[in-house]
Amino acid sequence: MKKFLLLLAGLLWLTGCVPVDSLNPLYTDKDLAFDESLLGSWVGPDKGEEGGLEIMAREQDGKKSYLLVMTDKNKDLKIFKKTVYQARLVELNKHLFLDVVQESFEPQSTNYFLQVKSGKDGATIEPALLRLGEAAYLEFSSGAPDSGGKIAAHLRRAHWILKVVRKEKTLHLDWIDDDDFRKAVQAGIVKLPSTLLGEGKNTDLVITASTQELQKFVAEHADDEIFFDRKTEELHRKD
Repeated sequence: MKKFLLLLAGLLWLTGCVPVDSLNPLYTDKDLAFDESLLGSWVGPDKGEEGGLEIMAREQDGKKSYLLVMTDKNKDLKIFKKTVYQARLVELNKHLFLDVVQESFEPQSTNYFLQVKSGKDGATIEPALLRLGEAAYLEFSSGAPDSGGKIAAHLRRAHWILKVVRKEKTLHLDWIDDDDFRKAVQAGIVKLPSTLLGEGKNTDLVITASTQELQKFVAEHADDEIFFDRKTEELHRKD
């Protein structure tokens, strides 16, 4: 299982499991929403002693979205670390979801091994999708015969999908656990375009479905606790 070093990583009321990665977003422009009631500082049962979540408004090109700022206390150094994420609110079938992307990432290695193959259709690189770090990938496209051997590489930031549940003064976020989803795909329970990376215990899964395919799956399973089975405890506004 991936180490939960990202969204709300250090908050004690989480289960310690990370959402499944999706290469494509959950939203198109017509699906975007904005709810001011999400704005503010949110804390768990410890009342913010070990960290918290601040949700702030962000506007770009006339469109409103969110910045999520996670504050996590380092117990050894006794200091707080802040991590920032971009998020967009998506409405599907009267359900609300946050599509979350980290603003930065730390590479999991300083060395990556790739294999270049040449064929009649041009050059290719394997693996075509390389995991750089938590929720970050490098995708290679094949080089056409007339490209002079050039191969394009695209940085892909993974999207995390969190179901938003608001109850008066409280908030909790539900998500699809990456390990559970991988097992469901491998068992043939889930039919959603995905790619497996790595081997054995280090096998990870990334969803490669289009936005349309992803929306259909999420909308169909929005009330399904088999998939959205991971959640925070109730968060409340910081006093």
